[in-house]
Amino acid sequence: MPDPIVLVLTQEFDVTADSVVKILSERDVAVFRYDTSYFPQNSTLTYKSTDSGWHSTLVDTTHGHRSLRLEEVTSVWYRRPTPFTADPSLGKAHQEFAVKESAHAMGGVFTALPARWMNLPAFELRAHYKPLQLKIAREVGLRIPKTLITNNPEEVPPFHRECGGAIVYKALNSGLLHQPGGWPRGLLTTALPDIPPDILPRVRYSPCIFQELIDKAYELRITVIGKKIFAVRVDNRNDDGEPHVDSRNFRGTSRYTQVTLPDEIEKRLRRLMDTFELVYGAIDVAVDRTGEHYFLEVNPAGQFAWLDDETPGLNLASAMADYLSGVSD
Repeated sequence: MPDPIVLVLTQEFDVTADSVVKILSERDVAVFRYDTSYFPQNSTLTYKSTDSGWHSTLVDTTHGHRSLRLEEVTSVWYRRPTPFTADPSLGKAHQEFAVKESAHAMGGVFTALPARWMNLPAFELRAHYKPLQLKIAREVGLRIPKTLITNNPEEVPPFHRECGGAIVYKALNSGLLHQPGGWPRGLLTTALPDIPPDILPRVRYSPCIFQELIDKAYELRITVIGKKIFAVRVDNRNDDGEPHVDSRNFRGTSRYTQVTLPDEIEKRLRRLMDTFELVYGAIDVAVDRTGEHYFLEVNPAGQFAWLDDETPGLNLASAMADYLSGVSD
């Protein structure tokens, strides 16, 4: 069996990737970390047919000179690749053409590799659609909050009444706003105990997702790595002793505790992952005061380094290194 060679496709600054690459390096596993924004401006890709098969080489000159024979790669971690970058001296139309051709070439070459993926880009792309996530979650037996996705303002007040006046708004996709000259700003999950009149007309501008507000006792962050499932209970409360609607907006002290999931919940989450053909996912679940579990979403490229920092003995980075190096399934 050949020695493992791990290709990590991610942005240059990625703390989660850093933690795994460090462990792999300590184990003397060969790692080629690559930021796809280097291509095609600062990298070359060659894919050539020969009598003995295909010969593919990636050469990166961004920081020195690095070369990788792609057929030797045993695992690919499709972590958080960045957009391709064309030569700025080209006109806009030619830059767009170069980026599209780059995506077609590199995507085709990489996905043709006989390597194990975490996750295959096509599977990850499909799994990112939140409406589909919620549909599949219900089909595999998971409970979900009452949900409305619409850009019709007239649909919102009846839904608000149906949920007893307790709903939240969240973004369908990344929830990031990119303002010129500023850092991206996140859109957090927001409770709407009432609906200000000036809010409703804005719904018409873009589809919005509204859900019933779960009277939660705590949250679960569940990380799936291959056949392993790690569940962490997250407790964070405001000054009134109530859990925060969105823990990302919490600036105080949270408590993280590794827990064991109920068998049936674990089985249903496994069916969800299998349906999407994902080998990695970060799943958010809300648990209400009666103990009911509500599936919220799965992020096929979610962060986990902070969980290792907050939860001694969790060792998610080590489990990821095991999978990528072929130690575990």
